[in-house]
Amino acid sequence: MKKPLLICASALAFCSPASWAQQYPVYESTGTVELTVKGEKATYHSTSNTIPGQPDKLVQTANWRTSAPMMLGGVNLAPPGILVSIASRPTVEPDPAAPQLKITFSVDENDYSLIETAPLEVIYTIKEGSEAGEYRHASGSLTLSSVTPEGDVLKVSGNAAGTLVGANSKKGAGQTLDYEADFIVHAHRH
Repeated sequence: MKKPLLICASALAFCSPASWAQQYPVYESTGTVELTVKGEKATYHSTSNTIPGQPDKLVQTANWRTSAPMMLGGVNLAPPGILVSIASRPTVEPDPAAPQLKITFSVDENDYSLIETAPLEVIYTIKEGSEAGEYRHASGSLTLSSVTPEGDVLKVSGNAAGTLVGANSKKGAGQTLDYEADFIVHAHRH
């Protein structure tokens, strides 16, 4: 009777927390976005997650990168400065039905100030319901409270607010949503 007990003990040894991290992604919040859409407030999270079988690699939904110049006909197509991208959702763990918010902007490489001439992109995607569809920034503003480098991480805080216009919502293109997003995130180098 002792053999089955030994086999069970051996099986449990292989199910340590480290081995679980190898088999399943582990998700953590790397920042928050306090989002208000149509007067309703919700907390969204930027996240990081491990990759099964590669516990030292992380996937980051808030990241930054710089691009080498890409010239086409004498025009540089690369985004200027440091491109910051913040993707967030109302849950830390993935939820395919959850809405998603993505904010993308550029900051100066020297003083980390907002590059006003670079495009601001805000995309809000609603997956279910009568307003399902993708909504894009139509008007409004982005202000940065601070951008602080910490090694390969930029701690970014600020506010985006304005109007989103539905590109392909069920109620038809042109539907608008007013929004405000206060964010504090850790964006990792991509």
